[in-house]
Amino acid sequence: MKTKHALILFIIGICFDFVGALLKILHHSNADTIFIIGTILKVIGALVFLKKILTHPKTKEFLNW
Repeated sequence: MKTKHALILFIIGICFDFVGALLKILHHSNADTIFIIGTILKVIGALVFLKKILTHPKTKEFLNW
């Protein structure tokens, strides 16, 4: 999976959270499910992005300052 795919997953997760919050304010019954989906997408996107950063060959140079 490429880095752009991880960022896209993260952004879609943020969008789901926003929609879930709006539905929660409007007291819809599916708001909790949408919140859970958004959270899962954000966690997967963040973990894949973190893996890509840590396995990049120049990470050691970047983290050593």
